[in-house]
Amino acid sequence: MTSSLITKKIIANSIKRLMENESFTKISVRDIMIHCEMRRQTFYYHFKDKYELLGWIYKEETKENITDFIEYEKWENIFNQLFEYFYQNQRFYRNAFQVYEQNSFNQYLFEHTKNLYFKIINELLIESEIVVSDEDKDLIASFYSHGFVGIIKDWIEHNCNVEPSIMSSLMKNMINGQLLLSLQQSSNNRVEKKYEKNY
Repeated sequence: MTSSLITKKIIANSIKRLMENESFTKISVRDIMIHCEMRRQTFYYHFKDKYELLGWIYKEETKENITDFIEYEKWENIFNQLFEYFYQNQRFYRNAFQVYEQNSFNQYLFEHTKNLYFKIINELLIESEIVVSDEDKDLIASFYSHGFVGIIKDWIEHNCNVEPSIMSSLMKNMINGQLLLSLQQSSNNRVEKKYEKNY
């Protein structure tokens, strides 16, 4: 890890800790840098303003909890980790969702979970030995990713009143049931269209 990335993480951790008890609008760059015991100039060497810092947190921590594990970790474990991460950081995110000038959370989480759903879809297709077009895979992955982002936001805004392990189990049950059914229906539609075209 480079010294620049370490510094960014220290600054990010400071604003996350401050936002557990204070709204984003009331926190200044000076407050952030006093908290992490660094010079104010150091902040501007790494970030344009605190909005850019918030966006960086969304991007970096979503990547760390999804993309970095996609190639070698089971998707079930990634969902476990995601719900646990958001549970541990719920106070920060609850305040962050009130920052309407910075709406990148939805986009970053959507993009990374879409990649995760692509992994799941490809695994389910191999296991079930069915064929689905790339267009249908993209549509299905987008649909489920948007749903996941909405579920995460609602869950956090309701104080994570359901245990993360239960939330993760519900998601996995939905994937093993509804997602597989969606793929089967898409495959059947593909076969029917091919049949109609030939006749």
